[in-house]
Order: sequence, then structure tokens, then C-alpha cells
Amino acid sequence: MAVGDVLQRMRDEYGLDLVAIVGTDGLLVESAHDPALDAESVAANAVSGLLMMEALGRELGGVSARQAIVEFDEHVVLVTPLGQDTALVVVAAGSANLGRLRLAVRRARGSLEQEAATI
Repeated sequence: MAVGDVLQRMRDEYGLDLVAIVGTDGLLVESAHDPALDAESVAANAVSGLLMMEALGRELGGVSARQAIVEFDEHVVLVTPLGQDTALVVVAAGSANLGRLRLAVRRARGSLEQEAATI
């Protein structure tokens, strides 16, 4: 299944506002998103947060971040590395069930990591 199809399926199945694969340089690789969101801007800013997490991990003994969840009033943003050069960014409504959101990412992560490795 193509990356875009996996992202769209995640978006549809879990009612997400944005699901994107983003390069660590902040460039959007692939996404499925609500047209009201500026996917490129959200993705670039989310990856900036990932880079900060990686720096914090180095300070904590060289561990890598597995996932970050940031909650806002209206949205929840989840960022997880997919490899050396890419990350998965998920944006959901603020009322989203965090456990269900994490499960969605865990289920899709394997196939997305394989696809991201070829990008």
C-alpha cells in the first residue's frame, strides 16, 4: 500500500486533522490533511520540536525520543521519529482519546517506517 494511502486511511479511520511524513529538514514529504490546516507549516514546526527532543535525549544519556505528545485546547499533536531522516506528525482534535491515537500510530508505524526508508 502506498504511503499516501496509509496516511489517508489513518486520517479517515481515526478522524485525524493531519497525518504527515516530514523530513527532519522540515519539508513535507507526504500528507493527508484537512484543507483548513497549513500542512507544510504545521509539519515544519512539529519537526522543530522533534529536534529539540533529540537534543534533550542526548543530555539525558544519549537516548532517542520515541514519541512526543503536545496538548493544546483545540488540538493534540503527536510526533514520532520514523528513522534518521523522517518523522510522523499527527494532529487530532483536542478531545481525542490519547490511547487510541497512540494505538493508531503504533499500528501504522511499521509500514510507514519501511516506506519512509525508501524516500
